Amino acid sequence: MAGQLTLSPAGGLANRMRAIMSAHALCKHIGSQLRIVWLKDSGLNAEYADLFEPLPFTEVEDCHGIESLSYKPPLKRNLYLPKLIQSTRYDLCLFDWQLPYWMEKDNGLADLLTDKHVFISTGLSFYPADGLFRAYFHPVPAILDESHRRISAIGTHTIGVHIRRTDNVASILSSPVEAFVKRMKDFPETDFYLATDDEHVKSQLVREFGNRIHHNASAADRTTKAGMKEAVTELFALAETDYFIGSYYSSFSDIALSLCGKGEIIKV
Repeated sequence: MAGQLTLSPAGGLANRMRAIMSAHALCKHIGSQLRIVWLKDSGLNAEYADLFEPLPFTEVEDCHGIESLSYKPPLKRNLYLPKLIQSTRYDLCLFDWQLPYWMEKDNGLADLLTDKHVFISTGLSFYPADGLFRAYFHPVPAILDESHRRISAIGTHTIGVHIRRTDNVASILSSPVEAFVKRMKDFPETDFYLATDDEHVKSQLVREFGNRIHHNASAADRTTKAGMKEAVTELFALAETDYFIGSYYSSFSDIALSLCGKGEIIKV
């Protein structure tokens, strides 16, 4: 038997998308069953169906209340209680701090999953799944229509820009705003669709490029359903641009680049 994988995708939007695609690619490779359990939390306060159409290969199950504890990593803050439950349900449990070890081994995860029921909670890309995002993730119609409207209203040629700030130290250091400005000046006749989690960055780029900068007026907020719908809208708006410029060490930028198909990641 090829076993079964239960995945609880963790982290923000892009982290969860890449974990789902990794799980699908792995299970498809070895012929294993895949179950996906989706938890709402402070970093992503929306159910899967609020954002996306159903996946064609498996149902995404929403989990609420006390039962959600059994799909979380065992940590000091939850008194390691999930471990007690998980040990009775699965042959093996893997989390962010364990996955890199198996990812480095030839066929490591595939061998682990064979003949076992494995639980994984992660936001990592733990198995190659490049090129699958556009094929499987389809926003609900209202989100897709809005993302299309934003880009089609700009003009005939638009470059998407995603600048990640706030708590992402690696992006701040490796992809400074000044590097974006320098690169954007290589496109003197082009409009830009800007997505960023920093209102100061919006103001700075508007001062630099004037009405060539287009962006959503609201601030980034992942703690509400409306904020999460806006995140998906921005991701797929960036996917509709003619070229994409993104931030280093940002899963959101990585997936936007994959969806767009043409672009670069700024790294100094």
